[in-house]
Amino acid sequence: MSTPDATLFVLDADPQATAAVRGGLAASGLRLVGSEARVEHALDALKALHPDVVILDVTACGDLASTVRALLVASSNSCVIVTGAGTSPHLMSRAVAAGARGFLLKPYSPRELFDTAAEALGVARAQVDVKSARRTRSASGKLLAVYSPKGGVGCTTIATNLAVALSARPKTSVALIDLDLQFGDVGAALDLHSVNTVAEMLKVEAITAELIDETFVRHESGVRALLAPDDLNVVDTIETEQVLRLLEGIRPYFDYIVCDLWSSLDPLTKNVMRVADRVLLVTTPEFPALRDLQRVLNSTRADLHLDHRTSVIVNRFPGKAGLPIAQMAKALGLPISATIPSEGITVTDAINRGLSLLDSRAKVRLARSYHQLAELAADPTKSDASAGSEISRVAVSR
Repeated sequence: MSTPDATLFVLDADPQATAAVRGGLAASGLRLVGSEARVEHALDALKALHPDVVILDVTACGDLASTVRALLVASSNSCVIVTGAGTSPHLMSRAVAAGARGFLLKPYSPRELFDTAAEALGVARAQVDVKSARRTRSASGKLLAVYSPKGGVGCTTIATNLAVALSARPKTSVALIDLDLQFGDVGAALDLHSVNTVAEMLKVEAITAELIDETFVRHESGVRALLAPDDLNVVDTIETEQVLRLLEGIRPYFDYIVCDLWSSLDPLTKNVMRVADRVLLVTTPEFPALRDLQRVLNSTRADLHLDHRTSVIVNRFPGKAGLPIAQMAKALGLPISATIPSEGITVTDAINRGLSLLDSRAKVRLARSYHQLAELAADPTKSDASAGSEISRVAVSR
């Protein structure tokens, strides 16, 4: 990974640490433009220099989260990377929520500094490209991200059948992207096979309609799917900014792009949710699943600003001893947009046969339910307008 002509500013109370950074930059592509021991002495310099990367050591400030926010006010386009020795995970989480893009544990090598800065800059520049493309393009597909922090709650089932239901709408083109890169099951869920995967699509320089036709595998519903790589060794070579550029590059060719995300809250997952037009957060009415989703919302609200772009989907509701809707909505601080009753045997049979739940051969009664879910994903205001109460509910079935 390269970082061409990137400028660096160091905030560290330890002059030896700053000197070590200075001495290790010779062949890194990073250029030191300034340093200070305390943050209050650095703000004016940052306003004038606007460095690409700011290294902030915890010794150079008081409240870490407040300092990160102050630095970004002074230089909004900078990537703040926090450093420290023995810093608590809670403090780091607050720094990330405030806008920090990376963390380096002291002592760190010049190579570690370069790699962390390169990754942060790559993601930041990809997001700038996304915003620029949205401003200049008059028409683009809506990006829908389906996510749960807890595995086994039915995200892939919901993502695949949502894509099929959206594709059934008149003159609607839908892409389904499996971004559970390690163990994605979109192909198995829809009985799809292809030698081309996400990894192959990332290698191309320019996306065209012909390339999409050759690379995406077509489901009989009309959905065009891009599957996860079969080779796990390839996954480690895939970078977040590559995936973001891919998603932005295919927007002109589809009305909807449904992304099935991995349960880990890794940089790829967070950044896809950050650029998504709508995020469907999936949970079940059990305390462990709800607690995990609550933790995600609490840790990402300031960073991802999900609340106004989120639909909470409660799968397998009500369950034998599940939590009530009102209690779940109160715990999450968000309305419940849809509930999906359990149809265990029917769903398991459809999955084992590689059929969507809208396929007549599956002999299920769920087509109308997933069409309702597609309406919600396409236009979330419809459920809000018809709710008549604090909790917006669209009753759908699984």
